[in-house]
Amino acid sequence: MTHPKSTTESNSTDLLALAKSVLTLTQSLIAHLSDLSHPCPSFQPTSSGPPLDLKYESLRSQLNTTATDLLRLVNGPKNTFRTLFCTHYDLAAYQVALELNFFGAVPLEGAVRVEDVAAKVGMDVDRVSRVLRFLGTHRVFKELEGKDCRGMFEHTAASAMVARDHRLRDAFLMQADEMFNAASQTSTCVRNAPWESNAVNSPFSTRHGMSLYQFYEKNRDKAARFASAMAGITQLDRQVKELRDEFDWGSLPKGSIVDVGGGSGHISISLARAFPHLDFIIQDVSTLMLDQGTKLWAGDLQNRVRFMQHDFFQPQPIYNASAFFMRQIMHNWTDVDCIRLFRAFIPALEQCPKGTPLLINDTIIPGPGEKTCFEEYQLRQLDIGMWVVLGAKQRSREEFEMLMKEADPRFRLVKVDSTGAMGLLEVHLGVQER
Repeated sequence: MTHPKSTTESNSTDLLALAKSVLTLTQSLIAHLSDLSHPCPSFQPTSSGPPLDLKYESLRSQLNTTATDLLRLVNGPKNTFRTLFCTHYDLAAYQVALELNFFGAVPLEGAVRVEDVAAKVGMDVDRVSRVLRFLGTHRVFKELEGKDCRGMFEHTAASAMVARDHRLRDAFLMQADEMFNAASQTSTCVRNAPWESNAVNSPFSTRHGMSLYQFYEKNRDKAARFASAMAGITQLDRQVKELRDEFDWGSLPKGSIVDVGGGSGHISISLARAFPHLDFIIQDVSTLMLDQGTKLWAGDLQNRVRFMQHDFFQPQPIYNASAFFMRQIMHNWTDVDCIRLFRAFIPALEQCPKGTPLLINDTIIPGPGEKTCFEEYQLRQLDIGMWVVLGAKQRSREEFEMLMKEADPRFRLVKVDSTGAMGLLEVHLGVQER
């Protein structure tokens, strides 16, 4: 009679299997970097970021899933939760470092005394040193080793990246400031409105006393930071390269692409540079975002890019577009609002040539097993984020299709690409189905 393996033996085997998988994936990743002649990452300030190609992203997601599972088993639930439920203290340190610009106070080359950092940021030495040393455990900043070097700090690859790019700093500070504060009120919001979720009944509104849009209309300095942050976020995990490659923009007839809800226009500007036969009309209801876009992008493309104020819940006024385009718009709204949004396109699409596409560039929530656990975590983290900020949600392919059919049965989902961090849905307005 054979006996089943004990729990101890089973866990030991799992740990070894996961460890071997981590090694194998790491070797594959290093080999891929070598094939690309791309240097391996390090913590040095001059270290380059990872390559932006699908094979690397696939290996990275697999490695993150496997390594995280290994650590969760090694640490056990208590230690894992202990770290997780103290993460707000991590964010508190980052909030201070970003708000007071510790990143700019440390020179990109060489080291600096903590007293000099404190003088530049306008804060006492004790707490500055505590923040820097804590972030050092994240490999963000580094204190030099040795008795004579105590209190001397320099950049790492992570802190240098933030120092070099103010848009990334704005993106991180936006999350560590108004969004972090809003997230703390999530359960209070649910208690106040257990059956309803929208911009009014959202944790953001519960914390700040107004919706996201009202907040930025009232706080113009943070609205400008938000516009900059959106450009910064594009560099993180919503690469324009994916959007450029997922759709055959070159096949579109010469004409205008209408970027609906395009904000400050950073996406359209990138596409305009890649496809010179296309012009772009960037629509947004916020004059503040449009003004910010004009300041950011005025220059060599001013003859091919123009900004237009438009409320996308009202009928679309452009009737001769080569394509309509929405990027990260629908996840800001409830199902009822998304149906209204779809219907606003109908008069224009009825006048445009048959097959004129409505392109929806947004996160597509995967079904079970469609993505690695790491990829699904990141996508579902965004889903919770949309709930916190706007009482809205990310959606699956089936949910997108349900909304467009509810708006008008003639809408057809022609193609879906969800290989990258964001998905692209190509929608046409067809003939009435019988």
